[in-house]
Amino acid sequence: MSETIAFLFPGQGKIPNSLPTGSDRINPLVELTQQAGLELRAWMEAGDESRLRQTDAAQPALLLDSLSREEQLRTAGWTPAIVAGHSLGEYGALVSAQVLEPEDAVRAVIERGRLMNTVEGTMAAIVKLEIEAVEALCAEIGPEVVIANHNGPTQIVVSGTFDAVQALCESAVAAGARAFPLEVSGPFHSPGMRPAERTLAALLQDLEFSAPSIPVVSGVAGSLQSDASELKNLLCGQITARVRWVDVLEQLKQCGVTTAIEVGAGDVLTKLGKRSGQDLRFITFEEAIHEIG
Repeated sequence: MSETIAFLFPGQGKIPNSLPTGSDRINPLVELTQQAGLELRAWMEAGDESRLRQTDAAQPALLLDSLSREEQLRTAGWTPAIVAGHSLGEYGALVSAQVLEPEDAVRAVIERGRLMNTVEGTMAAIVKLEIEAVEALCAEIGPEVVIANHNGPTQIVVSGTFDAVQALCESAVAAGARAFPLEVSGPFHSPGMRPAERTLAALLQDLEFSAPSIPVVSGVAGSLQSDASELKNLLCGQITARVRWVDVLEQLKQCGVTTAIEVGAGDVLTKLGKRSGQDLRFITFEEAIHEIG
């Protein structure tokens, strides 16, 4: 039986320790970040992890890394039949599906990272509670904390003000869950991002979105999307919307995907996939390259 491949592009997570050199596709994109005052390569060479973890630097660095890895996977012989991205990763997925030009995606993500870095707040992962239970806890605390990511059956991320997220974590632990603060600079995928979202949406509206060359599963809708204008609308509302990753994985299964490759430096999406209960093969970038090699 032939494989049906999905490329999964991760969100803000493990920061790469280097950027590619000598790539005709990637080098001009690195130059765009330098023109924006982001010396990503220099910070990586200096091991300046604290600067690289700041959202304005982390997001462009992660997008460049994913685009480079996508190029390597295709060169190695992997061809995706469908793509999806987790939060920031949707930009990489849209480039892979030829919806966005790489230069436009990088320019947008530079602005996305800058804007998201200006909003105060935090996030936390809640493990061992189902989504209905976490929604009930959020409702008890108030609108200052919401569910940001539905990553797995019992792996939920909440987002909001510092006090509200802390209160949610305390309530979750009292209910038998585990709670882990996340190393992020703001309340991503929450109403607190609305001012940033309005500015970013104005930029995105000016970009050209093309019909996807391969199917795209939207993390905002959790479903297949084939209309360019709808993909643009979903991306415009993305940074306040919930990431519906459970629905994304279910959609991949329904589309007949057999192998999902994480197109990034880490294994967060691979681990989430393996814990999802979906009967798919989830592998990392390194495993995919080794398998072909």
